Amino acid sequence: MESDRLDPREARRIAERAEAAPYVDYPPTPWWYAPVVGLWSAALLLNLSLAGSHTAIAVPAILILVTLEGAAIGWYFRRYGAVPSMRRPPAEFRRALAGYAVGCLVVVALVALAWHTTGPPVAALLAGVLVTIGLLVYERSYAAAARRTRDRLA
Repeated sequence: MESDRLDPREARRIAERAEAAPYVDYPPTPWWYAPVVGLWSAALLLNLSLAGSHTAIAVPAILILVTLEGAAIGWYFRRYGAVPSMRRPPAEFRRALAGYAVGCLVVVALVALAWHTTGPPVAALLAGVLVTIGLLVYERSYAAAARRTRDRLA
């Protein structure tokens, strides 16, 4: 018979800490991550706009960009390990994740509008700027959610 019974509230806190660990222990991305992703987004849009008229230039450039993306994703997983699941995040993260999803839709809509009204070069520039700013805002929001979660579970 066990003599050191764990208080049910303490057992629940231990389980919640373990469940939240992938979210709160996840390190921030390097300072250069957001600007590089913004530049990549702008380059991809510019090359997509050239695909119809300058196929010999655009297709290899797009293949290079996609290859770079694959290499970056591989690096990211090697450096950071498994990415936290977004299916059942701690409550503190729901706002940050919803903001990210809405932000992505807004960026796509604004870039599409710019493409339609002003053309690909302006749309690509806008995409680069908005993606960079969006990722920086998301990083801050995620870090704040991690702090709130750590404080709650302390």
